[in-house]
Amino acid sequence: MKKVLASAFIFTFIFGSAQISEFQRADSRYERKKTALYNKYPKPNDLRTKKEWLLTEDKIAAYKDALDKASLEDQKMIAADPPTKAKVSKEAEYDKGKAAFQKLLYEAVDLDFLNFSSEAYKATITFVVDSKGNALDPNVKGNNEDVNAFIEAAFYRIKDKGKWKPAEDKGKPVSSNVSVPLALTFKK
Repeated sequence: MKKVLASAFIFTFIFGSAQISEFQRADSRYERKKTALYNKYPKPNDLRTKKEWLLTEDKIAAYKDALDKASLEDQKMIAADPPTKAKVSKEAEYDKGKAAFQKLLYEAVDLDFLNFSSEAYKATITFVVDSKGNALDPNVKGNNEDVNAFIEAAFYRIKDKGKWKPAEDKGKPVSSNVSVPLALTFKK
């Protein structure tokens, strides 16, 4: 059993690192193509704007593809340690506090390239914290699917920057669902 858990941990670490690099590859590809586009069309015009939007759509698609792969892997871990349906005696906690988790998440969300036109964005992120303290399978509910995807990607970027203490039921660690409200503000 210990070997299986150790293997699962190593796989999760490797996959988590691979996941972050998927986002970095998408970012790098976007920046490289955007630089080439700006070199070809140094002054703003309709064609440059149209091509830049296509680059943005490619970046969004790459992020969503990476998120789908991550969710599949997370679902396997959740299936092995499903969240309890019963009321827990102690909720899961982020070791540095919920406000610190929200701050890390806000700082990791990069939406500048979207030119998002809202001053504030309210959403809720829900995920599972398993009995070992692994945060898994984020799902963001907000009114913009693309913004939600980039918040979920930010979750994966900060996943290893702190530790979750699992929920407890009668003193024993259990897997549980965690829900955190978000209110992001954007620079104009």
